[in-house]
Amino acid sequence: MSHALLSAAHGLGAGLLGIALVGLWLADERGRRASAAGALALAMRHAAVIEQRLLAPGVLMLGASGAWLVARYYGGWHFVRIPWLAGMIALFVFQATWANTVGRARDARLKRLLARARESDRITPAIERVRAAPLATFGHYVELPVFALVVALGVWRPMDWNLFAAGSVAAVAIAAAATAYAGRAALPASSFSSASVDADGGTWSVAPSTSRQRR
Repeated sequence: MSHALLSAAHGLGAGLLGIALVGLWLADERGRRASAAGALALAMRHAAVIEQRLLAPGVLMLGASGAWLVARYYGGWHFVRIPWLAGMIALFVFQATWANTVGRARDARLKRLLARARESDRITPAIERVRAAPLATFGHYVELPVFALVVALGVWRPMDWNLFAAGSVAAVAIAAAATAYAGRAALPASSFSSASVDADGGTWSVAPSTSRQRR
């Protein structure tokens, strides 16, 4: 496959991933602001659809085309000598690992707790503790800054580590500040309601009918 085709596939994968991350961020925000268990379940269902239809294809396309480009045009493992490329790969691996460990574990716990709360439609203290867990909240707020840093590295391609270091510090600072604020602020109620869950089919499933793949 030519460099042009691989680059086009890589760009398409990055576009899908970016759209998916924005959609997941919005769905997660709705879930964090939900005042009823049904609204939280609905937000998680929306997130699951985004993951299945946009995130998974984007990650696969980005990862496959990126690995092919590195192997064919950047000397394979010699990519570690190229700061912008090594930084992009490190951030991509970090983001994928975080989503499939911390993020997936939090979603699994929320699903179990929501299944128990289906009759009362109430956000229980246990649900609130899992929903507001600092580590998962930090991951929620760090995703978009990290993705922006990956894009910046790919566009500017610096041959030193200054942009990677400064961008990483900025991403962590932004996420830490947002996490601290979210832990203290009283979040407004969501516009969703349990009635909207019933209108969406009356089901309490927080995942689509087909298999779900996390960010």
